[in-house]
Amino acid sequence: MRRSGKTLTPREQEVLAKLAKGFLYKEIAHHLSISIDTVKKHCKNIYSKLQVRNRTEAVNFYHRLKAA
Repeated sequence: MRRSGKTLTPREQEVLAKLAKGFLYKEIAHHLSISIDTVKKHCKNIYSKLQVRNRTEAVNFYHRLKAA
């Protein structure tokens, strides 16, 4: 998954998939055995790489990509 020429890491892809399923940061942290701060950092990196401003835009990008 890429938009800015930067590819999401496998972990960032996992986080984005869980965001798209509606998981909260706390739930993502629990499922992936990482801290909430780490989830937030992954989200910041995802937003930057996908050139989006927020969770909604990132999830919409994810769904468009999966539909293509």
